[in-house]
Order: sequence, then C-alpha cells, then structure tokens
Amino acid sequence: MSRNTFIIITTLLIFYSAFAQKDSVNIYQIQYEKTLTIEEGRRPFIAVYELNNFVELNKSIYTKKGKPKTTEAFTKDEDDDSRLTFTPTGKNITTLFKDYNNGTFYSKHEVAYKYFVVKDSLNIFSWSIQNNTNEILGFKCQLATMDFRGRKYEAWFTPDLPVGGPYKYDGLPGMILELKSVDNFISFKPVSIKNTKVKLANLENPFDTKDALTWQEFKDLYKKKAIELLSYAPAENSGGVVSSRGGIELYIDADDKEYNDALDKYHKKFSKN
Repeated sequence: MSRNTFIIITTLLIFYSAFAQKDSVNIYQIQYEKTLTIEEGRRPFIAVYELNNFVELNKSIYTKKGKPKTTEAFTKDEDDDSRLTFTPTGKNITTLFKDYNNGTFYSKHEVAYKYFVVKDSLNIFSWSIQNNTNEILGFKCQLATMDFRGRKYEAWFTPDLPVGGPYKYDGLPGMILELKSVDNFISFKPVSIKNTKVKLANLENPFDTKDALTWQEFKDLYKKKAIELLSYAPAENSGGVVSSRGGIELYIDADDKEYNDALDKYHKKFSKN
C-alpha cells in the first residue's frame, strides 16, 4: 500500500467515524427501584423509574416505568443504529428533566390538586464525601452524605459513570447508584444499567417553561394555599384543612412564623368548639 493510499484511507476512516459520532449519542439507561415508606409498619410504596443520561448532550430524563427491563447488572450495546424516542405521558408529573449545560432541572409539584412546573438549580447540593467504599452492580462506589430540604441522606456514587442521579439528587463527581434518607422515608436502588448509542440530534425540554416557578416561588404558593385551607369550610360546622408541610422535601419550614401563627389560630378556634 502506497503512502498516499494509506493517507486517503485513514482520512476517510476518520471522517466516517466523526460523521457517525455526530449521528449517535452515548446513553446510560439506569433503572432504579424507588421505595417510599410513609409510615413505619405499613406497606411501602415501590415503583421503578428509569434515568436516561445522554452523555454528549449533557442532558437527562428521569421518569416512571412499568417493570424492570432486565435484571442484569450491566449491559453494553455496541449497535449505534438503535433509536430512542421519548414520549412524555400524562402531564409529566413523574418526569424530571436535567440540563447540565445551564445547570438547571425541571419537575412538577402539586398545590391543592394543581400541578406547577418548577425550575431548580443543579448547584443546590452540599455533599460531604466519605472514605467508605462499596461495590454496586460491578462498579466501585464511594459514600457521600448531605442534608437536603428537611432530610439527611446517604448516597453511593461511582466516578466510572457520568455525573447524575435519580430524581433531583445530583452534584457528585460521578453517578449516584444508591441513595436513601437516614429516616428510611425514601430510597433508591439500581436494578440495571445499560450503555448504548442512540440516533438523537437533541433532547428537548418536555415541560412548558414559560410560567415555571422557582423553588422559593413554589414554596410561597404552597404556604399561601395551606393557610387558606385552614379557614376552608365547605359546610357550616366543618373545620378547615391542615396541609402537610411537605413530601420528600420540606415545603413549609418548621420555624415559618406566618404559617405557625395561622396554625395556632386554627387550633385555638376549634379547641373552643
């Protein structure tokens, strides 16, 4: 083979490889088993969610699934002819979209049976990385802890996978594979990990963001409605409704004076009746 022929073939191979890479995106699909234990001693709520992490696009989609696709620890699909289509279901109430390019994520939260899009920052997590190590689905993981919106958490992450994690949890130098709150209210365990390539030029934000609320705006709205519900009386002798201070995250702080004053007023009113 002449030198010129070798150069031409090499150039064509590089061009073809670059063209193919532009057409395909590397994706990690991680299925998690999410467990919510609302009350100790009662049957927990268990569901499977899937995180699709699009490496080159610096974006991810986390959404509820039916049953796990596989129980294999890790699979890799070398076929870059596969295609992925993401079709949001319902009103996206179980979906979370992360955009690492601008450091934001979007999800939906409910206020009095109405859902609002909330825009949040990916820079809100204050992790403390520990020396403890563990192996999860064949990946070496390291322990990290943090306090986040009313709960303490422990997470196992691996630097061998791209940055990311289930639900809102993020901000570690690698993928969060396992996470639980110290009070055992919520936990995530990985079911399977699949690495493949998909034909995808871009990943659009599935939420209508023009009226998106910040986290503080959502908290203010939730508290306002919670105070209104304390005085809600659909019938003459009926009392108001006491709202929860939050779900996985705390919506109304324990020391919120405005809400606490309204709650004290409510209790005094109905203790007289």
